[in-house]
Amino acid sequence: MSFQNKGLIAGILIVIIGIGAVGAYIIIYDPFAPPPDEFVENPYDVAIVFATGGLGDKSFNDGCKQGADDAVTELSINYTYVEPTSITEYEGYLRSYAEHTDYDEPYDLIISIGFDQADAVMAVAEDYPNQYMAIVDMYIDPATYPNVTSLLFNEHEGSALVGAMAGLMTDTNMVGFVGGMDIPLINKFAAGYVFGANYTNEGINHTIAYVGHWADPGLGQTLANGMYAAGTDVIFAAAGRSGLGVIASAKANNISHAYRTWAIGVDSPQMYLGCVDPEYPVAPTLVMTSMLKRVDVAVYNVIEQVVDDTYTGGLMFFSLSNGGIDYEINEDLLVIAPAIITEINTLKAAIIAGTVVVPDEIYWT
Repeated sequence: MSFQNKGLIAGILIVIIGIGAVGAYIIIYDPFAPPPDEFVENPYDVAIVFATGGLGDKSFNDGCKQGADDAVTELSINYTYVEPTSITEYEGYLRSYAEHTDYDEPYDLIISIGFDQADAVMAVAEDYPNQYMAIVDMYIDPATYPNVTSLLFNEHEGSALVGAMAGLMTDTNMVGFVGGMDIPLINKFAAGYVFGANYTNEGINHTIAYVGHWADPGLGQTLANGMYAAGTDVIFAAAGRSGLGVIASAKANNISHAYRTWAIGVDSPQMYLGCVDPEYPVAPTLVMTSMLKRVDVAVYNVIEQVVDDTYTGGLMFFSLSNGGIDYEINEDLLVIAPAIITEINTLKAAIIAGTVVVPDEIYWT
């Protein structure tokens, strides 16, 4: 049913002829056959364990799901998934997929979404060395775990571009950043953003805050409210579902402030969320751009490797140079001055060329 050889070895028929008082009888027995109805053919090629923020974040998880949906359409695969609510659930779900106890065939690929699944992935990959696995956003040593592909991104590069736009479009010379967690991964976003803002607006003021959760848009909105009240007019959110609260805050605060309050989206195109009605988005929007982290492309690419039988494990990198990182422009919702776009694209070219190096960790005190 799938792109790997999942055929079962044909059973051996044993014919026994017995002679008894009432005559002869024949028994046909297949020693390799499971009990009737105990196992069924696996209808899925891929299994996905999403991050705890869950689907509906319109960002990270939803972007990964889009990549899997694209694979369904273009590669003719099927997938199943689960949405854990706690990191303690990760290993159990991964192990269950690796064991595939309900099916007579394994999954061709198991994908873990999020850095905090690394320990669970390594534990399961070690116990099931023939099971292909992938993880988004975390490095796992390919020498020790050759059956795992790490999907990695240069988030700081794209963050520098949206920071550059913030530096050029701010009216108050104060920009903000709201992260989901105070961890190295999210600090890559913060570092690039502040660098980019200073690149186009040297000496600009910045404020950094962390929600401490991936799925608390209420607290995200509270943090953004405080920043806007203090004079910040552009806030970049890299916080999963919590970042939706920052966009809600930008829309609410724009009514009561003398300056326009902007948000910047992350991972997926989010400019439409800044419109009055995101279901029917029309200009204007208060999300000036989004830092595009093409997790959809990453998920699709690793599935495609398995489909094409070219899976090798190891590392896959996504950056400005290969289109895995970028920034959003949507002129239907917001027209940015050509001079601003030119300056950002000049910075983009310099980063790709290596003449501008963006820091990937907090560099200020």
